[in-house]
Amino acid sequence: MTNAALRGKPDAGNPHVRFDEGEVASCTAEASLRRRPCRRQPEGCASRCAATPRRGSLLYNANSVIVAILALAAGTGLAAVAPIAPAGGEIVALVPEAQKKVMAPLTLAERLKVIEDDKKVRHDHSWRKSVPLVLKWTATEREGAPWKIEIGKAPDLSDARTWFAGEKECKAKDGECSYVVPMANLEVGEEYRWRVTGSARCAKPDCGSKCRCDERKKRVASAVASFRTEDVAPRWIEIEGSVNNIRDLGGRRTADGRRVKQGMAYRGQGLNNNSATGEKPGRNRLTVEDVKYLAGTLGIRTDLDLRSRREIADMAESPLGSGVAYINHPTSCYAGIFGDYGKKVMAENFRVFCDRKNYPIYFHCIGGKDRTGSLAYVLNGVLGVSKHELETDWESTVYSGKIEPQIKAFLEKGNSLHDAGFAKYGKDGDSLMRRIELYLLDCGVTEAEISEFRSIMLDESR
Repeated sequence: MTNAALRGKPDAGNPHVRFDEGEVASCTAEASLRRRPCRRQPEGCASRCAATPRRGSLLYNANSVIVAILALAAGTGLAAVAPIAPAGGEIVALVPEAQKKVMAPLTLAERLKVIEDDKKVRHDHSWRKSVPLVLKWTATEREGAPWKIEIGKAPDLSDARTWFAGEKECKAKDGECSYVVPMANLEVGEEYRWRVTGSARCAKPDCGSKCRCDERKKRVASAVASFRTEDVAPRWIEIEGSVNNIRDLGGRRTADGRRVKQGMAYRGQGLNNNSATGEKPGRNRLTVEDVKYLAGTLGIRTDLDLRSRREIADMAESPLGSGVAYINHPTSCYAGIFGDYGKKVMAENFRVFCDRKNYPIYFHCIGGKDRTGSLAYVLNGVLGVSKHELETDWESTVYSGKIEPQIKAFLEKGNSLHDAGFAKYGKDGDSLMRRIELYLLDCGVTEAEISEFRSIMLDESR
């Protein structure tokens, strides 16, 4: 087929025949449908050529309808981009298998044995991370980057987060594209929907990659697909900067089957370094995008800092900005939370979580392990989360690679200090939740405050 034919110029073989691009496309497509080449291609194929059925014939009319449909689909991009996976309500795992394998046993000794005996688990580096979310969809040569990926819970994706990806990020092979969504940070046990939109590519043979015609301005969107995240905590939160060990306090089930709400409270590391001199705050650990995500997307409203005054110096504002309330309560941990000072500060910290206007809350020390761990233990414990999950949540900060003797001793001591402290409250047969409740009452917290905290943090649906 010549460029002259595409531009509607006279056919070289028959100068009296003129036809437009649509007729050329129809003839070419009809020849393809018959699975044999047109006898006069590319030297001026016309509607009267011997390979083409006569106008008005049954074969001609049938082919014309098919060609019209194909041309319409090609021109609009209909059904050209379609979700492959995850779709149809597929279950997507968030917690890596190595983590689930370690956290499954009920005792610390058994959990440590899994790490010691399983080389694959021992050398796993996925701690403090979720399983990467990979989306796959079909695309023809008519669609391509930049791609717009939307993920949300609402059926119309009105609440969707959006990612944009180029050809380097979206790996294309055999008509399929795949994309690893960075920092998806999805909630556990929830249904999500997603859609991908690509850019149309010009269908004209004489248009190159730098084509700027109207065809390239069109956007081609897929249908909306759905999937469900696996109902296994923790929900890890990943950001760009050097702050890790961030996870949602929620997502776990209580003894009565309710779920601790997600997106309400997050535990993690310090958002800036400790002060080097005790005179001025340490360096910020966050990128600009981290601040946008934590304060904007997650909507953090309160930064509860558990560090000492020596660690923060004269710090008076959160690294998340002036729009986030900054509260500093130098806090104890482990056996220290049962002393007079520890109980006083525990009451102060707990009351932060009893005020609805403070949510969502990000609480932390510097490493997100000791002081943060003891507070998280009390918060989830009084909500009714099992002892097993309270322990594995705390231990998740430590697990990574080979467990050295000193780490093993640390884990054993940490659990025993919590056990010994709460054992002083209540009587034989009382649940851990009841013992922690009695501990909080001894700290000066009221029953009304505990009730308010539960009403804020517990999802009534089972």
